[in-house]
Amino acid sequence: MNYENTYEQEIDLKELLFTILYRWRPIVLAAVIVGLLLGGYKLVNGLRAQQDEETVEEVREQYEMDIAAYERNLASSQWDIEKAKQSLQNQQDYNDASVLMQIDPYKKPRAAADILIRLDSSEWLEYPEGLNMDPTDSLVKLYASNLVQRLDWSKLEEKTGTETIYLKELVGVGSDYSSNTITIDVVYSDEETADLILDEILRQLDQRKGEFSSIAGNYTASVVNRSLSFIMDTGLADRQKQNTDRIFSYQKDLLDREKALKDFAEPEIPEEISKRKVAMQGIKYAIIGGVGGVFLMAFYFCMIYVLSGKLHTDEELKERFGIKILGVFALPVKKGVLCGIDHWLERLEGKSVHATKEDVLDRIAINVKNYAGDIKKVLFTGTIPEDMLKELADELAPQIPDIQLMVSPDMNQATDTLRRLAECEAVILVEEREASKCRKIQKEKESIDALKKPILGCVIF
Repeated sequence: MNYENTYEQEIDLKELLFTILYRWRPIVLAAVIVGLLLGGYKLVNGLRAQQDEETVEEVREQYEMDIAAYERNLASSQWDIEKAKQSLQNQQDYNDASVLMQIDPYKKPRAAADILIRLDSSEWLEYPEGLNMDPTDSLVKLYASNLVQRLDWSKLEEKTGTETIYLKELVGVGSDYSSNTITIDVVYSDEETADLILDEILRQLDQRKGEFSSIAGNYTASVVNRSLSFIMDTGLADRQKQNTDRIFSYQKDLLDREKALKDFAEPEIPEEISKRKVAMQGIKYAIIGGVGGVFLMAFYFCMIYVLSGKLHTDEELKERFGIKILGVFALPVKKGVLCGIDHWLERLEGKSVHATKEDVLDRIAINVKNYAGDIKKVLFTGTIPEDMLKELADELAPQIPDIQLMVSPDMNQATDTLRRLAECEAVILVEEREASKCRKIQKEKESIDALKKPILGCVIF
């Protein structure tokens, strides 16, 4: 890769996350402070409002009115739900039990019979000649109006296994006064049962002939036309659809009412008349404040990480500037109260192993020997304080006796360092995490590259 002109900073999200997590102490402190301030403010305001007796009394009266209205509306809503449930159940029971609802409307079995009614000739003698009305009409009407109501349905229940309420809607009676006939229509889910029901109805009518004779006089009732057929009844199809649609309508109505009941909230006790409510509000706002404090501090540290321009990790130096890493000194082991949390975060990040200072010095010395080759004169510089540079050079020099380390402070500020840069054969940079500025390191590299001096690598504190 070409690092000569590429200095765009890339943010490592994992490194950013752990940088924020390692600052958990100020974050927790901020959460506690903001939570206490916000919760305390809410608590004090609530207690102050309870000292106004006139306001408290008004609020209490309004609350009692709201509770009464809530209880009335709740009871009404519950009653409506029970009514809707009952309507739905009734409709479902009817659709399941009704034979009429199970019949195929496009192939409906139908048994029919026409009954011709005639008065005996002896009965006509009792009526005057030239009578404008037909006395037989009253008998036809008597038959037609009483047939369904006065049948012995228990006999039909035994034969079909169907309840009377569902049998009655299967039987239809029509009358024709001009021909003195009554038409009986019976439908069922199969033609055999329809014909069986018609047989029973005709049998019962024949048995009741004497009862009608005592009222209307002697007559004859003859079955003049009987048939068994399949018909198409679009009216029945419409009726079946209406009943099915009614179930869906009841279900939707029930769901809407149950949802409305679920959303039906009891009026909350106003803070002005409840110390418990004031306390709960204080706790609620304290929690909100705590969460807000956490986010504010996390955002602050995030901005510091992004905008500070500091070197955060050795990987950042290598990837951003293409400089080899000679060695990285471990960060100080944290000690004190709750340091176990910091150690847990280090294990979580995978940085729980801390190399000793001696091990790092040995690694630096070996890397310098490997990279130096025939180079004997090396400029030892960086943006860290000069005393740290000298201390490190003094510790490192005995391990690389063949190489002269020319210790010199930050070349961005010390002109003498630039002079020594021209005299040296190579450069070793020394930088510090969370202290050295990437902008200054970039200037160092530009100055070194301008004189075409190789950089053996960088030591990171």
